[in-house]
Amino acid sequence: MWSAQFRATTARAALVALVAVGAVAATSTAADAVTTTPNVAYAPADPAGSRGHLLDLYVPDGAGPWPLVVWSTGSAWTSDDGKAGANAIAQQLNPRGIAVAGVSVRSSSQAKFPAQVHDVKAAIRYLRANAAQYRLDPGKFATMGDSSGGWVAAMGALTGGVASLEGNLGTTGVSSAVQAGVDFFGPTDFIRLAQQDQGGWIDHNSPDAPEAQLLGCAIPSCPDKARQADPIRYVDANDPPMLLLHGRADNVVPHAQTEILYDALKAACVDTQFFSVPGAGHSHADVTSSSRFGQQTVRTTDGCRETVTQGTPNPSWDTIAAFLKDAWADVDPGPGPTDEPTDEPTDEPTDEPTDEPTDEPTQEPSDYPTTQGPRELCTATYTVTSSWPGGFVADVRVTADTVPLTGWRVTVSLPSGSATNVWSGTPSGTGSTITVANAPWNGRLDPRQSTTFGFQGTGSGAGATVSCSAA
Repeated sequence: MWSAQFRATTARAALVALVAVGAVAATSTAADAVTTTPNVAYAPADPAGSRGHLLDLYVPDGAGPWPLVVWSTGSAWTSDDGKAGANAIAQQLNPRGIAVAGVSVRSSSQAKFPAQVHDVKAAIRYLRANAAQYRLDPGKFATMGDSSGGWVAAMGALTGGVASLEGNLGTTGVSSAVQAGVDFFGPTDFIRLAQQDQGGWIDHNSPDAPEAQLLGCAIPSCPDKARQADPIRYVDANDPPMLLLHGRADNVVPHAQTEILYDALKAACVDTQFFSVPGAGHSHADVTSSSRFGQQTVRTTDGCRETVTQGTPNPSWDTIAAFLKDAWADVDPGPGPTDEPTDEPTDEPTDEPTDEPTDEPTQEPSDYPTTQGPRELCTATYTVTSSWPGGFVADVRVTADTVPLTGWRVTVSLPSGSATNVWSGTPSGTGSTITVANAPWNGRLDPRQSTTFGFQGTGSGAGATVSCSAA
């Protein structure tokens, strides 16, 4: 919640410290071999001249499409420049094949909750709608942030399909759902902060407390509103995988705030990993420091089963990237360090059910990968990546078979509902059956190489079939 020590009675002094912390992160340079697009307006400025609706984009060089992390830097909700620290995150994730969007949301002085949730969802919708332009994979998004930015990340990840938190800023008609969330020591239950942080830096019952400024009321006077801002309230079994990291020496956001979020996710059987790092303070650099390796307690929930390990795995950026790629499950790896990630048929032993329509991942019982047409051309696999009452987002993976493709065409047939908002492909047709041809940049596929496109639709998305042919 807070990137530096903050007393309600000395707010101005604390703000100076917060700005100093942000400045340290902002001095890092972007990773090599990266396309940087700064100050993209994902929605009109509000208020005029403010920065809360801007984002910076760091995309690895190469054709992509690249999976994306939407990052927000914490400031106790006092800054509208949450994108400022994203370059340091991009230095870690870009070389690992992951794009980063540093997203700013409005400060608590500019707008009250739920404006900040509306903001991050608007940014996600904008990036998904423009994924082809930026070489992003719109079916493989994750939120990530630290402190109050961790709260933004958790709210963005756990409130998919919550209409009251969607807002109507900027791009609409596109899903704001993400497929993973990473929360570095974000606050959760504002009501329990006072109890969990007795003797701490902040009087959490004061109207001057940062969380009170976010809501526009002292927490004891508006418990219902405080509960609406609690990501735990929205946890259910449909949530994406979550990675939680918190230092046990954090003297700003109590470690117990992440403990109760993990417990809620575990109770809902959401795939979750929680790193509790002794000695680490309120800093993602401290939490991920190699000096802390081997000391951490790691609680992992996988399929409603919990395991607890001591000292392994380490809370490194390699571990974080591996978690994201596992959460994205069927993401095409894209060009890696050797630029030949899919030339080996054995790279994808379970992702090409060419002869067995029922040979599919068991996580998504609504997915029906279907192969039609000559085997030597291409195959297509359909996956529902996110759903909510009355709507869904689907991902279609196109894989060249034994000969190169210079273009492809996929027909998608839904038993009910209709497909809308296709990205990373060129659609034709309407209603429950559409044909999607490759976009200009993803039509060329070498043997066994894959690409993806996605779409949003009405209905449940279950039971769809897909067929692929060379264009």
